Parts: sequence; structure tokens; C-alpha cells
Amino acid sequence: MILALSALLGAGLTAAACYAIGVLLIDRLGIALYRFERIPLGFTLGAACLHLAVFAILTLHLAYWPVFVLVLCSAIAAAVVRGSWRLQGEFGKPISQNLKRVCILLFGLYTILYFFHAWAPEMSPDGSGYHLGYVARYLRAHGFERITTDMYAALSEGIEMIFVPAFAIGQHSAAALIHLVFTASLALAIFAYGRRLGKPWVGAAAAFLTYASPIVGIDGTSAYNDLGVAAVVFSAFYWLEIWDATRERAALVPIGLMSGYAYATKYTAALMLLFAFGFVVMKARRLRPPITVLLFSFLMIAPWMIKNWIILRNPVAPFGNTIFRNPYFHPIFETEYTRALQDYGVTDKRTLPLEVTIRGDKTQGLVGLIFLAAPIALLALRFSAGRRMLLLALLLGLPYYYNIGTRFLIPSLPFIAMSMALAIGNYPAALGAVMIFHAFFSWPSEIRRYSRQYVWRLDRIQIPQALRLVPQDRYLRSVSQEYSAGRMVEATVPKGERILATTGVPYAYCNRDFLVSYQAALNQTLMDSIDMGFVRDYQPTVTYTFTFPERTVRRVRVIETAKMDQPDVEWAVHEMRVLHKGVELPRRPEWRLRAWPNPWEVRLAFDNSLATRWRSWEAIQPGAYLDVDFGKDEVIDEVLLDASPFYEKVQTQVEAMDEGGKWRVIGKDPKAELADRTHYSIRLAATYELKARGIHYLIVGDDYSGVDDIRDDPAAWGLTQAASGYGIRIYKVKD
Repeated sequence: MILALSALLGAGLTAAACYAIGVLLIDRLGIALYRFERIPLGFTLGAACLHLAVFAILTLHLAYWPVFVLVLCSAIAAAVVRGSWRLQGEFGKPISQNLKRVCILLFGLYTILYFFHAWAPEMSPDGSGYHLGYVARYLRAHGFERITTDMYAALSEGIEMIFVPAFAIGQHSAAALIHLVFTASLALAIFAYGRRLGKPWVGAAAAFLTYASPIVGIDGTSAYNDLGVAAVVFSAFYWLEIWDATRERAALVPIGLMSGYAYATKYTAALMLLFAFGFVVMKARRLRPPITVLLFSFLMIAPWMIKNWIILRNPVAPFGNTIFRNPYFHPIFETEYTRALQDYGVTDKRTLPLEVTIRGDKTQGLVGLIFLAAPIALLALRFSAGRRMLLLALLLGLPYYYNIGTRFLIPSLPFIAMSMALAIGNYPAALGAVMIFHAFFSWPSEIRRYSRQYVWRLDRIQIPQALRLVPQDRYLRSVSQEYSAGRMVEATVPKGERILATTGVPYAYCNRDFLVSYQAALNQTLMDSIDMGFVRDYQPTVTYTFTFPERTVRRVRVIETAKMDQPDVEWAVHEMRVLHKGVELPRRPEWRLRAWPNPWEVRLAFDNSLATRWRSWEAIQPGAYLDVDFGKDEVIDEVLLDASPFYEKVQTQVEAMDEGGKWRVIGKDPKAELADRTHYSIRLAATYELKARGIHYLIVGDDYSGVDDIRDDPAAWGLTQAASGYGIRIYKVKD
């Protein structure tokens, strides 16, 4: 019960502080709002400001729970003392009793469902993974850490910064409850916008279409960030509408802050800043207003870019790696990651409307049956507000092409819902019927009737779980194999050990440092060595020999010359050897090695290990090279490349630098011969590489393609099985 109460306390204090900071700023700016606008707009504006304060606390390594309690309580006290806490402003036009009854019944029913789910132990896939995993890690370290082995630590974490104080006080469920507050704030803002338009039924219907959407229900009650993103984006839009109606210069400040905070919550939401800037430019027709928006947005954006630049040499990490080249993320990662997110097993993209509305298993969630009628939103084009909302829905929906999971429609959903409601806004009875229809067919028991079996959705009201009448650990073990796997990892792997893994576990419940195969360059390189142990096409079974007349050189390189017909062909070399009269030149510290692309891993082609290889890790282009400067003149007559047949399409030649500093071709058309590697164990060499980097544990998921090879003969790999179960196997590298 203590866990349950602390979750409420953490979420309550954090939400109250967000509201307090927001209304303090609104009053300081002297912006007049209706009472019904003050709560949702104050909360999201305050969240934007609090996120900067938390960022500063983490940067200064002052992240202790008393510090957060002091900050939160101080903000609340300041709002109370200055009179900003109480609701102020005009009441606005009263809403009808019928609308009140419908809203109390429908919103109340879904809020009960949502509240107990958010209050129950948090076990959503990404919520218990990276969203809270790094929140927990920052709090253990009392501040930011230099993390270069996980792409998710590089993403902007604007919503997660609000999770931090809540988690510090109330642990995992407090963060989920905060996300629910963002969800409720979004619904209140949509409803308020309808009232501002003079169409309260439109606002109520649009708010409920969004709020009761099945994907919103499961996502918004988990420690995700999608509803936080949607609430921030809609708030930025709302402030634009206020400024457009009043032309108050002070309103430009929250426009800039919220547009910049959109970027801080998720990179793709930066499109809101583009919309806001263009809107202000078009309406103001002066330079100062859009510059004001940009300056205040920069306050929200700059910390995340600076953090990534300092740690990862890339302000937009983990993307943009061909522009901001760095040793932490391979360019091919972006291609492969995007390709996977564009697939989801949906081979015919024309079926997406059905997948995201009534099926949901492939795209991991449903927006709801009612959204099959989304084309009626086009009727809202007859209104200026409808045109703006549809434009923004389209703009925010552009990133959906790159990730077709249902939840990535959430930022656009409020604008689609509002346009749908506005299209039939002159018929309150029709809007009421739409709300009731949506309420019925979005209830968990009814979703089962038309959706696929394994769709991600809410199940039931979880009162015993929320009150911890069922012990948290027992409940989590009963519903999550991954949670049990995480507990097994903690029981097996000593603290402080780094783990190379083909799959992750819920990091928020597991205090170990995972290097998951695809999430960073180091992880990919190490897993490449493991893959080499059982994938013959990756093994160095071919030797390419360049022979040429004896000559004295100081610097020599192998350069790729052909333009590939296939755009995704890479180049890889296990070992580059330079010889004279059949004797290899011994490698010395004086040698200076260079490569392009991927200069950071060039030593892998000169480390005398056939279980490692230098790879371009991006589509190869003419001019790619491996280059060695001997530091003095050497006599050579042969260059050997140990490689795999997988890269036989690459065409190379050997060049030497003459005394004038120009490259001269000295060898072409290498002779390819099969190499006898029967005496060499790639498997043992691969695990030796792990040990050499201080990694003593390997976790293999049951879905990993090499799981059988390792399981059948771990001794051949230099491994011993330490534990197994729950879909994973834990191996220890032998000393």
C-alpha cells in the first residue's frame, strides 16, 4: 500500500507543480484566458518550464528526492502565495445540461478505467524499458551519465524529465500517472478549444474521440511519451489561435516555449515549430514576432542538442550520422531501423486503415472503429479553423510514413477528431450519438469482438493491482515474461558488469548495463563478431592477393573503385596484410592507420583477429579506402586482404604515395583464393573479443538466429551457461 500511496504523492506533487509554474508564467505575462483554458494550458506550459529545471538538476548532479520535493513544493507555494493557483478569468458561455451529463458519464467512466490502470504496476514494453529505464539510471547516478551505447539515451526526453521527480518520489506508477495527466490535459484543451470556437459540443466530441481511443487508453496510462507529445503540440496550436485572435505580443512567448518543447519531447514533433513559425510569419508580416518565437523555442531545444554534441558529437543523435559523423552510431543503423519501422509485417500498405482501426495486431494498437469515418473531416475545410487543423494533422502525420505503428498517429489524432466533429458540428444530437458509439466500441470488452487477439489495449479495471492488494512483484511476474527475465538477470549477473545482448529486458526494473545488439556502433560491432561464428557468409574464407614489382613506399592504401549497382552494398575487411618476399611486415606502434568511411574502427583490419573486421557500415562509394602509413620507408611487393565472399562485388586496387604526395596505382585485379581456416576457431576468437573489452556476459534471446549453435556447444564458444528461462539464455565468458 505504501507503493500505491507514494505513486499518488509523486504524481500529484509533480502535476501540481507543473500547473503552478505554468499559471505563474501566464500571470507574469499578463495573458487573459478563460477559466476553462487555464488548467490545461497552464499544466503543459509549466511542464515545459519544469523540464528545463529538471535538466539543470541532472546536469549539476543534484538529483536527490529531497531536492525534487523542495523544487515542486516551492513552485506550488509560490503560486498559492501570489494568487495564481486559483482559477481566474471569464467563465465563458455556459454549456448545456445535456452536454454536462454526457461528459460526466462518458469521461467519468473512462477516467476510472484509465486511473486504475495507470496506478497499477507499470509494465508497458517501452515504458518499463527505455522511457523509465534511463529515468531510473539518472536517479541512481544523481544526474546525467555519458551513455554512448544506446540510441534511446540520445533522444530528447522532454516528457521523461517530468517523469524524473515523480519517479524519485513514487517510482514507476507515478510516471504512468503523470502521463495520464498529460492525457487528461489534452482532452481538456480540446474541449476548451471547442468552447472558444463557440461550439462546445464539437469540443466535447473531439475530446472524447481522442480520449477514448483504444491506443490513447493503453498508451496514455503507461509511462510512454506519445500523449505528452500530443498535449504539447495541441497546446502550441492553441496558443497560436489565442495570439491570432488577440495579437497579444506576450502570447508569442508560450508559442515559442511550447513549439520548442515539442522538439524536446520527440524529434518528429519539431514539425510543430515549422508550423508555428510559418503561421506567425504569414499573419504578422513583420520580423520581430517570428524571431521571438524562434528565440524562446531555442531555450527548449538547445539543451538537448548541446548534450548530444558534447557526448556524441552529433546534435541530432542517433540520426544524421552521415552529416555529423561520429564513432557511436553507424550510418547504416538509420537505414535498417527505418526500414524495420516501415514494415511491421504489413505487406500491403493499402490495408493500413483497417489495421489501425479494427485489427491492430500488426501495428500494435487501434485508434478505434469510429475513425473509419475519418474522411468526413474533409467537410471541415469549409471553416478556417478546420483548414488549419487539417493542415496540421497532415504535417504531423508525415513522420508516420517512417513508422507505421498505430501510436505514431497520436499527435495527429486530436486534429483529425476535431475536424470530424467540426464537420457535423451543427448537429449536437449527431455528435452525442457519435460519442456514445465510440464509448461502446472502445470499451475493452467490446474491442475483443472486432479486433485481433493480440492487439495492444487495456483489458479491465485493475483495482486490486493498483492498491497493491496483489503484491507488485507477484503481479509483474504473472503478466510479464520480460520482467521475470530481468529478475533472473539481476540474480545471475553481478553489479557493474556490462552485458552484450541480442534482446533487452525491462531496464526500469533491472540495474545492469546492457549493450543491445542494434542500439549503437560498439554493440553492432561486437555482435558482428558473434554472428561471424555461425554465419559462413560473414567468415573470412577468401584471401585477395595483390602482387606487384618490389618497391619502396612509406604509405600504401587499398581503395574501392567501382560504383555499386545495389545501393546498400558495404565493404568489409577482416585483415589487411602487407608483405615482402612472402614475409608479412610486423605491425608497429609507429604505423598510422586511416580509413574512410568509418575511420574509428580501422584498427579491426590490423588487429590479427579474424573474428573482427573493419566494415564501412554504410553503402560503399568509389573512394572508400584502408590506408597505412608505416612511419618510414618499407620495401613491399604484396598486399593481402582477408575477407568474406559476401563482399565479392567490391572492386579494389592498391595505391602507394610517391615522394610528391600523389597516389600511384601499383596493383590491380587481385587473385582470390579460398583460405583454409580449419585450424582457427572464429567462435573462441569472438568471445575473446568480448572479454578483451571487459564484457563477461552474453544474453541470447530464443529468437536469435544463432541460439541453437551456442546452446548445442557453448564450450566451442568459450562460454558456460549461467541461467536460462523466460525467453533468454545467459552465458558467462570463460576466463
